[in-house]
Amino acid sequence: MPAPLFRLGDRWTKELLPPLDGRHVIPPALRAFVLAGMARRADAPILALVPGERDAEDLVDDLRLFTEAAIELPAWETLPFEHVSPNESTMAQRAHARHVLRAGPAGAVVVASVRAAIQVVAPSPVEPASVRVGETVEFDALVSRIAGFGYERVPRVEHRGEFAVRGGIIDVFPAEARTPVRVDFWGDDVESIRTFGISSQRSEDSLDELRLFPAKEFRIDTEITEAAARLRSSEQWAQSTWDLFAEGISFPGMESWMPWLVPQLCALHESDGPVVLFDPVRSWDRGKSLRAEEDDLAEALAPTWGTGAPVAGDHPPLYLDLELALGDRPVLHSPPLPASPDDPILPMRGFDATPGDPESLVAGIGRLREQDVQVVIAMD
Repeated sequence: MPAPLFRLGDRWTKELLPPLDGRHVIPPALRAFVLAGMARRADAPILALVPGERDAEDLVDDLRLFTEAAIELPAWETLPFEHVSPNESTMAQRAHARHVLRAGPAGAVVVASVRAAIQVVAPSPVEPASVRVGETVEFDALVSRIAGFGYERVPRVEHRGEFAVRGGIIDVFPAEARTPVRVDFWGDDVESIRTFGISSQRSEDSLDELRLFPAKEFRIDTEITEAAARLRSSEQWAQSTWDLFAEGISFPGMESWMPWLVPQLCALHESDGPVVLFDPVRSWDRGKSLRAEEDDLAEALAPTWGTGAPVAGDHPPLYLDLELALGDRPVLHSPPLPASPDDPILPMRGFDATPGDPESLVAGIGRLREQDVQVVIAMD
């Protein structure tokens, strides 16, 4: 089913849309509509940056009125140095969004808060496992891949991030999905894919395809074990932790150690596609405050790290510098208000009607129609 207001995007022409570079004022209420129009004419996914997590959630909700190809890149719920793993749903959604940035499709929009965008990313693959009804898929290889994605093998699937194997059936609860899925094989042939109930364990609705994103964003591979082996010599204060990584042993909260073991890259390095930076002043300030908060946490925790541990601030950061991460790529800077008379702006005006007054509403619509304005009434 297409987005409810999808057809409105056809009204945008190249001349009306702001260029994907420079500075252009876009009022907050117009952001979703403008982004949808820009995405229609972009040859790669657009990455839209907003200052806060709530800003990102709201913008994605609005975008889905105009396009189905909108996805949020969420931030981890955990703090730097906190030995707790992020929610598996969050990690799967991050993998999905990063995959869209890398592979498309063109016309997609990935929305990220500054926190989500400048957070260091793991080099672990983010491509999904895809299974379709009627395909031939090596059963054991699929089981191994699901396990390699960080899914926990259990006797009975009840929670996100779990999978079970019974004969020629694989039950799996995709980490970013609302319902678990059952894949029924005959040998290596996929006979059916259906959702199933958690309490009844009965098969329900038929599906054509299962797309499964990793449940763990940071997964131990050869490069990680080699990096950990090197750290055992240079950073002996955490040798017991490096030993776990070097031996390929996953453990709760291991994501907090990720900046020590991976390249300093973030979601902004996933593609060279267009970037729209909304509310630039607040976004720059948010990036600086995140880095300052991380330094403050390091200062408070450094005395507990043990003999030989780095002093506060002498650690690989979880949050990168926003300006450096953007580099010299083209970026559309979009403040909510003009800073000078020379700022180009997409004009917007309120609807001349009184809330709760049907007569003024009808009169307002009449005035618009007299001006040959096409009126679309959308109700939430």
